[in-house]
Amino acid sequence: MKGLTLVEVLISMGIAVVVGGLLFVIIVNSTGLFYKQSSTIEQGIGTNDALSVIRNSIKEAQSIAVNYPETLPFTYTTGGAQLVLKLASLDLSGNIIVDSFDYFVFYLDQTKLRFKVFPNVLSQRKSRDQILSTNAKSLEIKYYNLANPPAEVTPVSAAKIKITLSLEQKSGQVMEKSVATTEANLRND
Repeated sequence: MKGLTLVEVLISMGIAVVVGGLLFVIIVNSTGLFYKQSSTIEQGIGTNDALSVIRNSIKEAQSIAVNYPETLPFTYTTGGAQLVLKLASLDLSGNIIVDSFDYFVFYLDQTKLRFKVFPNVLSQRKSRDQILSTNAKSLEIKYYNLANPPAEVTPVSAAKIKITLSLEQKSGQVMEKSVATTEANLRND
C-alpha cells in the first residue's frame, strides 16, 4: 500500500492555497467592478430622468417667472441656480384656462434637486414636491435668446434655457462625478 509523503501533501496544500487566494482576489475585484458600473449606470439614468422632466417643463412653459409668488414675500426667484416657470392652467378637459397660471420651480436643496408645482385653484394640475435627484452637486441655468448664435440674456427675456446638472455619488472608495446638459426653447404661446 502506497501513501502520500509529507512533502507531497504540503506541496498540494500550497498549490490549493495559492489557487484559492487567486480566486478570492478575482471575485473581490469583479464585485467591486460590478458595483462601480452599477453606480455609473444608475447615476446616468437619474441624470437623464431629471433633465427630461426639466426639458419637458420648459417646452410646455409660456414664460419664465421672475419670482414665485409674484408678490412679496418671494419664496423662489429665477436665477443661475433656480428656475421658476409660468404655465397656463388647464381645466379638467385639458383646455387652457385664460389668464390663469400654474408655476413650476426647480432648485437645489443641499444635494437634492427639487421640483415643485404650485397650481392655480382653477387648474386640474396637482400640487407637487418631488425630489428628482438625491446626489446633485450643482445646478447651473443659463438663459438665451433665439439669435444665431444665441446670446445670453436676462431670464425674463429668454426664449431658450440651458441646464447643466452635476451629480456626485460614492462608488466604492471614490466619488463618481457625472455632468449632463440639456437645452430647450420655451413655448411662448
